[in-house]
Amino acid sequence: MSNVATVARAELLREASLTICGRREGKTKSCTSCLRKADAAIRLTRGSDLNTALVPRIADIICGSAGYPCGDCWDKATTLVLELRS
Repeated sequence: MSNVATVARAELLREASLTICGRREGKTKSCTSCLRKADAAIRLTRGSDLNTALVPRIADIICGSAGYPCGDCWDKATTLVLELRS
C-alpha cells in the first residue's frame, strides 16, 4: 500500500470513528473501541456486497447490541453509509 493510500485510509478511519464515537466541537479523535468499530464499518461499506442488510449490520457493530441497535446508532450507521459510499 502506498503512502498516499495509507494516509487516505487513516483519514477515513479517523472521520468514521469520530462519527461513531459522537462528533462534537473540540473533539479530534475517538476512543479505541470506536476506532475498531469504524474499521469494521468501513470494510462493510466499501465492500462489494451493498445490500439492504448493510445499515442494520453497521448499526449493530456500532451499538454492540446483538441485533437490536438504538436509534442513535441507526443514525450513525446511515450517515456512515451515505458518506462512505459516495
